[in-house]
Amino acid sequence: LERMGARPLTAELGLGLFDQALASDAALLAPAWLDTAVLRAQARAGTIPAVLRGLAPVPTRSVESATVALRDRLTGVAADEREHIVLDMVRAQVAAVLGHASATAIEPERAFQDIGFDSLGAVELRNRLTKATGMRLPATLVFDHPTPAEIVRLLLAEFGGVAAAEPPIEKELNRLEDMLAAIADDERRHVADRLRRLLSFVADDGEAESAAERIEAATSMDEVFQMIDAEFGEA
Repeated sequence: LERMGARPLTAELGLGLFDQALASDAALLAPAWLDTAVLRAQARAGTIPAVLRGLAPVPTRSVESATVALRDRLTGVAADEREHIVLDMVRAQVAAVLGHASATAIEPERAFQDIGFDSLGAVELRNRLTKATGMRLPATLVFDHPTPAEIVRLLLAEFGGVAAAEPPIEKELNRLEDMLAAIADDERRHVADRLRRLLSFVADDGEAESAAERIEAATSMDEVFQMIDAEFGEA
């Protein structure tokens, strides 16, 4: 909180602010002790929250320069080297949020929740990466992409480095297909029942009933797979 510009309130100051609040007609009050030096530093770096910009105004600068700089840095660089450059940048920002002296302390595949991130840290990282890349990143960035490596893949996809990671549901469907390919004959009825129930979650009632009937009538796993391909498209 102190890094973000909020200083702790003493009991005396807090009670004084409470007394002032009782005498105010304002609909909403937020008693806080802000460190203006920290806010000015954030304003110069372009990371100050929008709601606090009026407390530390600086000349408006376009964030587009950061985007251009990163794009230029990646232009003409081999794919594996691009990943290395972006990973170094992400690890450095994560290390700064956590207070580490070096980015080497950050393991790319380790989840943010396992290395000490909370909601405030998530917001600070989003702000830092927004400044570093010039991209509009969501407040849910750390939750949608829960490791540094996943954020790297997101950024590389945006800048044309690599394709975005395969959606989790697609991975599971591919895994299911591999497992069904080796299914035993005596398990086919059970599998057909489960597939019927699964289809009911992703189709309208009429469609689910029709799909269930077709699965029930199937005489081989090849026919089941053909039905799935027909419903969802071939993988």
